[in-house]
Amino acid sequence: MAHNLSRRRLLQGMGILSLGAMCNSLFPARVLAADQMAENGFLTVSQFLVSRPVGPMLGQRYYDALNRHNAEFTHQLSSLQALLQQHNFAHVDDFLAAFGADNPDWKTAKRIISAWYTGVVGDGSDLELIAYADAMMYLPTKDILVVPTYGGGPFYWAVTQDGKVATTGEGA
Repeated sequence: MAHNLSRRRLLQGMGILSLGAMCNSLFPARVLAADQMAENGFLTVSQFLVSRPVGPMLGQRYYDALNRHNAEFTHQLSSLQALLQQHNFAHVDDFLAAFGADNPDWKTAKRIISAWYTGVVGDGSDLELIAYADAMMYLPTKDILVVPTYGGGPFYWAVTQDGKVATTGEGA
């Protein structure tokens, strides 16, 4: 098998490698964040829980938001990861069937699954939108329906005169 390595291909490859190295040096926080994501196991646990590949950039945003909304999230993630490794479940359904909704690891799993599918992290009035069009709830109909670009109607997120966020079609 003959390899034709032309000067042009060699220069293109060197350029791509140089660009990659430059990006890593320009954005060291992203490199550090990617390393932390690999260490804390969030992506691995997430992939198991949602039964599909997950992206590291969006994963970092979910992980950061889950930590902002719950100071104990890192500890809870470690506990969940240890449980999953201990039992070696074949599928997320097996894990959910093995433990009830009162189990703390089950609750952590539910928060992670909810974040990936809805694109939102938090509870009640303390919700934070992380991803809209990339929320997994749109995946089943992705090839036949366009992701809606509207919320609950006109002024859905508008602030009312008393300073509260409107929760109906009536707004400011």
